[in-house]
Amino acid sequence: MSIVQIITIIGSIPLFSLRTFLPAFLTALLLTYPDYFPGLEDVPPVPEDAFISRNWVLIVLGSLSLLEIIGDKSTEVRNLLKNAETYLKPISFLAINLSLLDESSVDVLQEVQWAAFDPLWILLAFGTLFVHWLATLRKDFLDFLESIDEDDNLFIGKITSWIEDSLVLFGFLLLIWTGILMVILYATAITFFVFMRKRYNKKLEKQKLKCPACGEKNLPFAVKCRNCKQLQPQIYSIGIFGEKKKNLVSNIQKHQLNLISHRKCAECGNKLNSTRLFQNCHFCGNAHFQSPTVKEFIKYQDKKFYKLAGLSFLIGFVPVIGFLTSALMANIYLFSPYRRYISKGTSFLTKIFIKFITFLFFIIGIALGFIAAPAYIVLRYYIWKKKFTSRASKPHNFPSSVEKV
Repeated sequence: MSIVQIITIIGSIPLFSLRTFLPAFLTALLLTYPDYFPGLEDVPPVPEDAFISRNWVLIVLGSLSLLEIIGDKSTEVRNLLKNAETYLKPISFLAINLSLLDESSVDVLQEVQWAAFDPLWILLAFGTLFVHWLATLRKDFLDFLESIDEDDNLFIGKITSWIEDSLVLFGFLLLIWTGILMVILYATAITFFVFMRKRYNKKLEKQKLKCPACGEKNLPFAVKCRNCKQLQPQIYSIGIFGEKKKNLVSNIQKHQLNLISHRKCAECGNKLNSTRLFQNCHFCGNAHFQSPTVKEFIKYQDKKFYKLAGLSFLIGFVPVIGFLTSALMANIYLFSPYRRYISKGTSFLTKIFIKFITFLFFIIGIALGFIAAPAYIVLRYYIWKKKFTSRASKPHNFPSSVEKV
């Protein structure tokens, strides 16, 4: 294994942890057409008979990269591939470094100013495992962002995706020009992220409150202890992104309905993994939607709908901003509580239709926001409420231990 190959391995690790096919496509493009890259105009390309320079390889990798970039902007596609990516990325990384870097490719890379350091401690197996570890770390980070903005109402997912695309392109170019700097920058960023993650987990652990009856630690917005089911003396409110608020709960039933709207257990406050309406919490065993019931939850949402629809009429008189503000508030307070109980696959076509009507209402809302905003909220609320109530009557939403209500 040459020094060039070792530098390629160590430098491409963070790139492949972010994207599966884009780094591979950029590598193939560099070796086939180095004059496309700034500062490499005098570097000769690999021979035409080299595997990596074949047209079909470039077309396949380019097409897969484009599909990856587009698909990652969709919440449904991103969630579908999230678990598989932790294995696809190491495989892609290994294939590029074993198969695509043939002797003719290495000859070209020798002309590129890759920064070098001691290659003896760099192994390909280590690189593959490290890509898998970083990809898993990225998945955990995306899960955390999803817990904050599950339906991408604030476009956190899309913004993160565009940042990752930029990091791959920037990192690849930086690896060509000054590989050692690129490695240092990415290593620093990864270290900082791991540090912040541990700090966040410690903060969450500190927020937990001990049950006075059994000593079990519970979330600050838990109504009952997850272990002994004792009513907790201090129950903190939960924010719109699932965070702990400073004020204590005064109305327990309203607080439980708020927990349900975040797809959290109405008793222990932990996140429910399944989108089924009627399920048992895997932390405390509480039967979800037994109390409060589905009817009470819908009534709770309807009250918010009437208030927000009226408010949207008033703020709709403000051009553009009024409509956008109404749409954002409706996404967070009205639509997301229903969407969290609808599986991603079944809501895909619905979301495509909604995006189309959103665009139409936005055009109308530029001048007639006081009409477009309420109409938009009424139509979308009806669509998501209808899908939610239809799921409430389907048998697969009922575990054997829970009776249909």
